[in-house]
Amino acid sequence: MTTKQRSSVFMIEPASPNDVFTPEDFDSETRVMGKAADDFVRNEVLPLLPEIEQAKEGVMRELDRKMGALGFTAVEVPTHYGGLDLPKTTVALIVEKLGPEPATCLTLQAHAGLAILPLVLEGTPDQKERYLPKLATGEWCGSFCLSETGSGSDALAMKTRAIPTDGGYLLNGEKMWVTNAGFADLFTVFAKLNGEQFTAFLVERTAPGVNLGREEHKIGLHGSSTRRVAFENVFVPAQNLLGEVGKAHYIALNTLNLGRFKMAASALGTGKYALEIATRYAKDRQQFGQPIANFGLIRAKLARMATHLFALESMLYRTGHLMQAWFEPIHDLPPDHPELHLRYREAASEYAGECALLKFYGTEVQYLCADEGVQIHGGYGYTEDFPIAKIFRESRVPRIYEGTNEINRLNFTQHLIRQMQRAGLPLLEEARTQASKLGAPLPSEVRPMLHTLTEQFRAATLMAFQKAWEAYGDHLREQRQEVAAAIADMAVYLYGLESILARLPKLQGVHAEAGEWMAMLFAREGVVQLNEKLNLVLSALGTDAAHPAIPMPPFNAIEIAHRLAEHVLRRDGYPIA
Repeated sequence: MTTKQRSSVFMIEPASPNDVFTPEDFDSETRVMGKAADDFVRNEVLPLLPEIEQAKEGVMRELDRKMGALGFTAVEVPTHYGGLDLPKTTVALIVEKLGPEPATCLTLQAHAGLAILPLVLEGTPDQKERYLPKLATGEWCGSFCLSETGSGSDALAMKTRAIPTDGGYLLNGEKMWVTNAGFADLFTVFAKLNGEQFTAFLVERTAPGVNLGREEHKIGLHGSSTRRVAFENVFVPAQNLLGEVGKAHYIALNTLNLGRFKMAASALGTGKYALEIATRYAKDRQQFGQPIANFGLIRAKLARMATHLFALESMLYRTGHLMQAWFEPIHDLPPDHPELHLRYREAASEYAGECALLKFYGTEVQYLCADEGVQIHGGYGYTEDFPIAKIFRESRVPRIYEGTNEINRLNFTQHLIRQMQRAGLPLLEEARTQASKLGAPLPSEVRPMLHTLTEQFRAATLMAFQKAWEAYGDHLREQRQEVAAAIADMAVYLYGLESILARLPKLQGVHAEAGEWMAMLFAREGVVQLNEKLNLVLSALGTDAAHPAIPMPPFNAIEIAHRLAEHVLRRDGYPIA
């Protein structure tokens, strides 16, 4: 069992490599599960791409059933209800491996995450007994109904209403963008009870008055079912009210917190696949009498894609392990334990900040890889004859759903404020202590230099937070969104570089070499970003912007990228495996 740690501690304390979980720490059993997911997507899903792209009737539902047979839909279901209850790191690995086909991966995430987790987190023993075994095996598929035409980011503005009636409730309203709607058997529906109490209900597809709209004509994710779902005087039995009246925000927010973590895993898998496709094309495509992989600007793209994937991967699995420490003790509680829901709420919300950070950074890394992949393909990348076009189309919407990336940047900084107030995280005190480290000279050796840069990243991020808090306090999110977002962007490079540095000692041979080069490139980009963002924050707050800058490390970035690209080309993609 791992030791529980409060979230956002990375803002004030350096991490030890012994405390940071990385993919190198996976045991053989977990690696077998990851390979099963990889084999499934490559051998059974990718061959069906023509049918998936045409949204052929029944194809995605059958793939969902197969994922149920493989255990993928049961990964977060407690064993008491027929599930596997796997560690969050293993869950992330399975989702990552399904990333090469984003529509199938999204179908699983909506079923195994958005549909199942509300029941796990807040369901009664009776509700869990009735629904979880069917959902765990894939016999039933589930769906999550939150967004409406006029309420996306502002979910509390919803118009769907529920009113009490004999033996239950009558539900009226319409939900938008419902993933899996075309074949879902169970809907988790959010509504205002009596017009004001935000409450959740479990609604079966066969209930009279449940009506589906047509499939949405989306830019990408054609294989994923996305429809409107209308509820016209739908009777919901009293035993299908989920959680507490007026407290469905716990269900929505905590389900989305955990969903954002898995979105980063999906983004990692899709981004790696885009790098794989682009690398192979660069090796095959001849121009000016040689492969375009020989050209410096192509190599720079491959190196940058790999670098950001490495940072994302390092942060993702570190966070999953930290989250698991909060969930693990719950496994031993009986299903009717009086504090079960409270414990789940605590576990699901603790790392909301890191999950928000992973979501916005991960989906932007995915898009970076897809976009650069198209550029490497040139004109061919803009045609549907090459697989990178599909990956590009499907890499745009993740920056929008499950909370836009703008909202998640604000969520991260707001989470820092909550942790400071509720968990006693001494951010302001540390900001003053760390300030002297900003601008300090860098050691000459690479590893000590990277560690010094991490400390300067911490000092800069804390300074930005301190000045913003002194100016706006609790109202930062509402009064100066640009500043709140800049703090979140700075934290990416701090958390990313620290996670990478904790990982480097675990890498061996050529992997160690490639890892150090990616660390150097990520650090160099981080210096540019943090100096820029800190100046932006201080000038926006009307503070004297004169402060020591983080020194630029004397790395030959062009040569490092060239060498890293050699590793990418030799491996036909991501250089660490």
